[in-house]
Amino acid sequence: MSGQKSSRIVIFGATGRVGRLLADRLEETGRQLLCVGRDADTLRNLPGEHSVLDLDKPSANPAGIHPGDVVVNAAHARYTSRIADLCPPDISRLIVLGSTRYLSRIPDVKADEVRAAVASLKESSLPWVVLHPTMIYGAEGENNVQRMATLIRRFRIIPMPGGGCALIQPVRVLDVVDAVQRTIERPDVKEIEIDIAGLEALPYRQFLHTIAEANGTWVKVVPLPLGVVRFAARLTALLPGIPTISDAEVIRLQEDKDVDVAPARDMLGLQPRALEDGLRLTFGARTPPEVG
Repeated sequence: MSGQKSSRIVIFGATGRVGRLLADRLEETGRQLLCVGRDADTLRNLPGEHSVLDLDKPSANPAGIHPGDVVVNAAHARYTSRIADLCPPDISRLIVLGSTRYLSRIPDVKADEVRAAVASLKESSLPWVVLHPTMIYGAEGENNVQRMATLIRRFRIIPMPGGGCALIQPVRVLDVVDAVQRTIERPDVKEIEIDIAGLEALPYRQFLHTIAEANGTWVKVVPLPLGVVRFAARLTALLPGIPTISDAEVIRLQEDKDVDVAPARDMLGLQPRALEDGLRLTFGARTPPEVG
């Protein structure tokens, strides 16, 4: 464990929502950091060493990854193969943030990208871990809970296919950061995929009511046929001042998105926050500094 403690942490996507929080968290533990991102101005505000890199235009190891480094892909799963190519074979581990969209049975490009990332890791010789978060909320500028809160404030009445009976299990961003940190600190966890989710799953209609309550308002969920909801979603692209809801998002509202949190609890000791508490903090104080 002492050898692992001295390992440098290389964070790709350090200028993103999870990456920034992770860098700040690890700085508090005294870790040596190399923050990698495409925005030089944002990098300057992060701790540790910095390396400017656009993963859409990769070059030969510009990040200077060293043997023994722990490498974290907090950018996007689709960059996993490119990051792996930059790693020497004797890194400590490559930890990738994927997505539970890999479980979807609905054709989806993002789900395919996550599956492809995992397949590439399984074929590589690098030690790896993939953490698959569910819908992440609570980060500055996040576009999940905040979009729904905006729609609720604007309309109060939200149509849902099937009345919003499908299950959802959102996870707070600081719990995702906690999962990455705990994975870094457990060198025995490797060659495995772990789903990261909130404390418990709940029907989507209850999710909307919880958002409304945390935001000091109310909502009524109206069951409508899928075709009608898809038509209503198309109108969001035409109305100013409200978030656009894609057709694919509406279709996925029919799909359960619950996962088993026992592996994350047993292997990482992760104790995710209840949704009610997480949303209260989200609408009261954004991205608070305490451990999630």
